[in-house]
Amino acid sequence: MPRKQSGSGPSPYQTYGEILHLAWSGLALAAAVELDLFSYIAAGKTTAEQVAEAAGASAHGTGRLLDALSGMGYLKKSGRRYKLQRTAAEHLVRGKPLYMGDATMMGKMMMAPWSMLAETVKSGRPLQADLSAEERQVFFSKLVPAIFPGGFLAASAAVKRLSAAARRRIKRILDIGAGAAAWSIPFAKALKQARVTVADYPAVTQVTRQYAERWGVGDRYDYLEGDFREVDFGDGFDLAILGHIIHGEGPDWGRRLLKRTHDALSDGGMLLIGEFVPNDERSGPALPLLFGLNMLLHTPAGDVFTMREYREWLKKAGFSKVATISAPHVSPLILATK
Repeated sequence: MPRKQSGSGPSPYQTYGEILHLAWSGLALAAAVELDLFSYIAAGKTTAEQVAEAAGASAHGTGRLLDALSGMGYLKKSGRRYKLQRTAAEHLVRGKPLYMGDATMMGKMMMAPWSMLAETVKSGRPLQADLSAEERQVFFSKLVPAIFPGGFLAASAAVKRLSAAARRRIKRILDIGAGAAAWSIPFAKALKQARVTVADYPAVTQVTRQYAERWGVGDRYDYLEGDFREVDFGDGFDLAILGHIIHGEGPDWGRRLLKRTHDALSDGGMLLIGEFVPNDERSGPALPLLFGLNMLLHTPAGDVFTMREYREWLKKAGFSKVATISAPHVSPLILATK
């Protein structure tokens, strides 16, 4: 992550680091995941030679990479032996419930498009025309497992922060663009009385079904398969979830989706939104604004939107109350009540 800025802005060394070192660290982490080094250490291979033999790699190169990972904070080195730090043990060992290795591969794939950012800024258009429905299904079915852990952790915090009375009244949940159901599975696990209805592409709901079964809640999931811009949601839901959906829809479709979601809720129903939210001046924080550039690269209308914009759109859609929830997430979650 970038160092804290001084009052005069980034230092020359910080600028140099952001140009070179951040790309290096991301690619080093991706290489370690690709070679499955963290899993080998978890299995008891603790020296560079042992890890290298398990990975089918050179001891010399493996040692260099393990040292770099120690400097990055993912490993702790003691003499010639390496030990996983907590984040690596929980999120970078293959097979762990909240494995993030797939996300490092997605990050590696994003390097090439981001190298074309100057050209995209000049044209104001994405690198390619809007994807077809078939291409979108293929893309999202690959993306959603990679981003599962972040949504799951944020939603797990959100369900705990709701009042007991609010949790008791949630019987029907609508998860729009559910992907791997990262945002609804924590609610289904915590609220045994609740059923979840998923609206997403057929190819993506195959992933949803796998994750719902894996987490032991598959018997309480129902599916509305298709493009959620067109699917009839029905009504009578107590909670609706839009987990990282609106940024890809853009302002026009995003406002329409908020209105349709409002209409699908029962009186007093709630809408939970997880998004990248910059400040009202769009001057920070850096990550939401960088994600806005990612939308510029890849979508015809996608963007990030401020809390002021969300409050305005939600009020116009008919919501009577808009609040925020603190969670382990890039931005506070938004909770709107009908």
